[in-house]
Amino acid sequence: MTEAAIPFPFAHTGVFDIGTHAPGAPTLQAVLSTPANSSTVSGHGTLTQATNPPLNINNAFHGVVHALGLGPAVQIYALQGAAIPPLLGAPHVTNLVITLQGVWGDKGTATYTYVTGAVFHEVRDVPVAVRWLLQA
Repeated sequence: MTEAAIPFPFAHTGVFDIGTHAPGAPTLQAVLSTPANSSTVSGHGTLTQATNPPLNINNAFHGVVHALGLGPAVQIYALQGAAIPPLLGAPHVTNLVITLQGVWGDKGTATYTYVTGAVFHEVRDVPVAVRWLLQA
């Protein structure tokens, strides 16, 4: 049985690589954990972009994950973000929604919003690749 095929109640931690990796495009990498017997998710991540000046945002995440089984199974993460360190006006990812193909799938799409200064930027429907790490 693969790690991705192991259902609840086992704890899971995944390394999420979010973005197209096209030159100049933003890339969000996050490590997200779900405790055993829970739908609560927490973790941290970094949003980078090769621009001038370069973008390098550290972020904390918290939220929930749910599996939907009507039609092809999907797993949806709905997360809120906060800057690390939590400074007033610091750039950060404000929200992140990940839809995985299958329960504990290793592919999907994501949409997120981040803020720099007073400007909000939305990144929609970018690819997600997940490498699952099983917790004891």
